[in-house]
Amino acid sequence: MIKKIFVDTNILISAIIFDKKELELLIRCVSENIDIYISEHVLEEATRVFLKKFPEYLELFEKFINLSEIKIIKRKIYGDSIKNIKNIRDKYDAHIIACAKASNCKIIISGDKDLLSYKNKKIKIMKTSDFLQELN
Repeated sequence: MIKKIFVDTNILISAIIFDKKELELLIRCVSENIDIYISEHVLEEATRVFLKKFPEYLELFEKFINLSEIKIIKRKIYGDSIKNIKNIRDKYDAHIIACAKASNCKIIISGDKDLLSYKNKKIKIMKTSDFLQELN
C-alpha cells in the first residue's frame, strides 16, 4: 500500500493549469490517504513559474497549497544531502531526490525526462499516468 509520494514542480503546475491527469492524481491521493510531499525548492520554482508565465493562476495556486494537505519539506532537512546525489543527468534535479529520501518517499511523480531517467533501487520515479494505473 502506497502511503506517501513526492511530486515535482511540473505536476503541481499541470494540475492547476493544463492536464486533468495531474489534478486527478492529487485528488486520488487525498481521497486514498496518500500523503503528498514537496520541497521548498519545488514550492519556490512553481511560484516563480506562475509569476512569470501564468500570473492569473498564482492566487489559485497559493490557495491550493494553503488548503491542501501537501507537506512542504524545509531546505534545512535535505539541503546538505543534495551534493551526495550522483548519476543524475540534470544536477538541478538533485534536490528532488535528496528531499524524497529525507522524507522517506519511495515514489516520485514527475514528467521531467532527466528525472525519469534517474535509476535508484530505493526510489521509483514515475509519470502521472503510470502511477494512476498502479492505483487502479
